[in-house]
Amino acid sequence: MNELQRSVEYSRKRLQALRNCESHIASLLWDAAKDIITISSKYRVGEVLRNEASLLSKAKGITEDAEESINSYISAYSKASCKILGIDSKGIEDFLTGDIYGKTTSERNAVYLGNFAEDVVRMIKAGTIMGYTDQQLLSAIRTGYKDPYRASVITKAKKQDISIDVPSYGKGYYRNAYQNIIRNAKQVIALSWGRAEQEYGKNNKAIGFYVKRGSSYPCDICQSEADAGLHSFKDPYPPYHVSCCCYTLFAFKQTDKK
Repeated sequence: MNELQRSVEYSRKRLQALRNCESHIASLLWDAAKDIITISSKYRVGEVLRNEASLLSKAKGITEDAEESINSYISAYSKASCKILGIDSKGIEDFLTGDIYGKTTSERNAVYLGNFAEDVVRMIKAGTIMGYTDQQLLSAIRTGYKDPYRASVITKAKKQDISIDVPSYGKGYYRNAYQNIIRNAKQVIALSWGRAEQEYGKNNKAIGFYVKRGSSYPCDICQSEADAGLHSFKDPYPPYHVSCCCYTLFAFKQTDKK
């Protein structure tokens, strides 16, 4: 396998790792949602949700239990980059446990999982007030837990003038916790794969790299980097965003190969 084939295949495997991790996390979150629905049965009396604070506390306990598994998936899919490249994973392990833009991966997950519990409880509250049966509630949350404030039982409740709080986490964050959890995982994995490939290039005496587009989708960021010519290792390194398909070709001084 030459350098071009290696780079393209590495990019393909990075994108596959992101998809696989998202699938695992989605399964974990749906299991957590189902457990919250189960324990909510004793709080739902007719069309009234009693002791919502207690239900929320128990719901957060359930999502906390999922945190370790989610962190493990993020770690495993991040370190897979090192296995593919045949390099030591120590650098990536240090990266995963350190601060990334001000917080650790675990700290972000803890916050987002707490928000996820709140989202599910709000959906339960909306369904309860509308008189949903257990089966109707389960079905409604199954189809809406990934985006509860736009296409779910909550939107139906609002049409009936039922007041359900809609969270706002500030600029740069999704309104729903599910997408924040997924984005956090995918960003960390993507960054890990980029760092690992940089280490691989430096270990092999590369003097820099060229960025090549792996997709025809119009993206000003990726196109700008691809048009910039030879990059040094001080420059930003792909992936440049979570869904980035760009790949790199290392430049070598002695052979001038790309």
